[in-house]
Amino acid sequence: MEKFIHKLENLFQKKLSLYKTLKEVFEQERKYIVDMDVDSLWKITERKKQLALEIEQIREELLSILQEKKVPLNKGKNGFSLLQSINRLPFSGKLKSDLKKVKVQLDITKEELAVLALENKRYINEYLAVINGIFGTITESENSESYTKAGMASKGNNKKHLIRAQV
Repeated sequence: MEKFIHKLENLFQKKLSLYKTLKEVFEQERKYIVDMDVDSLWKITERKKQLALEIEQIREELLSILQEKKVPLNKGKNGFSLLQSINRLPFSGKLKSDLKKVKVQLDITKEELAVLALENKRYINEYLAVINGIFGTITESENSESYTKAGMASKGNNKKHLIRAQV
């Protein structure tokens, strides 16, 4: 049983480490968004996919180990509850407490990731809106905002031309 608890704890620690790495990747992604570094954004997207696959593999391994030891998984409408499974383990309170601490750290890191993902999405939408406005100015699109030389949104129907030629 001691091997079992150490294996569980190791998997929890690996999963936490992967989530922390993913958090760092999201923070780096924000920098690439602000810098509009498209090549780096493609590369970091691949890195995020790789980390997500590794996290999923650990999750599957955790489920497999728990099923192997016949620990009830209690899969509800919200999916698998790791905390409830920890509570059902036949270990002392100290060992369960250590696992719960890692679980709490995992939950905190997941919440931080969700916030970072929302912020990155907002940054992308803001930058795309600016780019859309610039292209609207260039192409004189009626649905897009026009911008002045100072970078401010122009008011009215002042037609601006990128190149003006008189014959």
